[in-house]
Amino acid sequence: MRIGFVIPRYGSEIIGGAENATRLLAEALVRHQGYKVDILTTTAIEIEAWNNHFPPGDCELNGVRVHRYKVEGQRLPNFYQATKRALNAPKSMSLAESLEVIRLQGPVSPKLNDAISTYNGDLIAFYTYLYHPIVTGVTLTSLPKIFHPTAHNEPMLDLPIFKEVFNSIDALVYHTPSERQIVEDRFAVAQKPAMILGMGYENASQNRDDRSLLPSSIINSKYLLCLGRVDTQKGATLLADLFKEYKTRNPSDLKLVFAGPISILPNPHPDIEVLGSVDEPTKHTLLANMELLISPSPFESFSIVLIEAWAHQKAVMVNRSCGPTTNQARASGGGLSFDSYENFEATLSLLLTNTPLRNQLANNGTQYVAKKYQWPNLTARYNEFLTSVRKGKSALDSLLPNN
Repeated sequence: MRIGFVIPRYGSEIIGGAENATRLLAEALVRHQGYKVDILTTTAIEIEAWNNHFPPGDCELNGVRVHRYKVEGQRLPNFYQATKRALNAPKSMSLAESLEVIRLQGPVSPKLNDAISTYNGDLIAFYTYLYHPIVTGVTLTSLPKIFHPTAHNEPMLDLPIFKEVFNSIDALVYHTPSERQIVEDRFAVAQKPAMILGMGYENASQNRDDRSLLPSSIINSKYLLCLGRVDTQKGATLLADLFKEYKTRNPSDLKLVFAGPISILPNPHPDIEVLGSVDEPTKHTLLANMELLISPSPFESFSIVLIEAWAHQKAVMVNRSCGPTTNQARASGGGLSFDSYENFEATLSLLLTNTPLRNQLANNGTQYVAKKYQWPNLTARYNEFLTSVRKGKSALDSLLPNN
């Protein structure tokens, strides 16, 4: 089977998010199912301006063929001001206005669109709903179209253009039941083929217990870890503020560590460390030596960092306003949630002082990962689904005029 994934940016340098999920799935399909996988993407590495970073052209990364196309024009510095109405009243916008918002969102790459229209694999998959290549690309191919929306409750999902997008695809793949509910509540897609896939996980790095890989500022410290993009929209500012208040009320040598690409720095504090992007061995070492992981983001469709924490036998805390991560924590029995400073303080204090409870949550999460997120089983389910979609689309096309 040959499949193409359309994703706005791609690379091992990109930590977390839909891009990382796409890369891990693509590599696992090659490794466990013998797929031929093509990535159709841009030369950008960051989303703030979509500046061209990688050279255009083809390369191979971990058995996956990557095709990069130049971004024509970067995101405007005043993007958020220019699209304020889309955030405040998305349903009030016309189809044309909402398409213009997506154009401003970017990344705009005419050559990537050309590649989508001429791709000759067996299927084509579009990963994450929000960006220009996905919105325009779904109309450019007659191949069976698989959509990984990675949707969550946010205003942009209510833009009128997305009714057209969801109507154009043939099948949907969700990370969690709550993501499926979010989509089916908004769009008439319940009759389309769909599956809940989740995300797979490999064994952690062998370097995970080597504390010498930790930055010197935390090598001898107890710390909480927030892993992923450091951004207000991902909850970094919220977590920093909660932690500052916690340290005021509960003095100790505990630190909070942010590790991931920096978009917006959180409020500074002597016990807050912002490391920026880290390599895989350092990431696994951070996970293995933390007290627990905190996911403060209100906007996630699925959290691979929770899976990583549980694989390292660590408990987690999540933002209760995020349905998918809260559901992950509940379904696994691997973590607790917070929705205010008061229960953030109470929950964190409980987990830090009640070692048996923290260990039980960690063990629950570890067993959950072993049962549900091993790549061989996960990719086998995905392969079965794709095969059925491909056969179903072929049967449907044979009934249409001129076929």
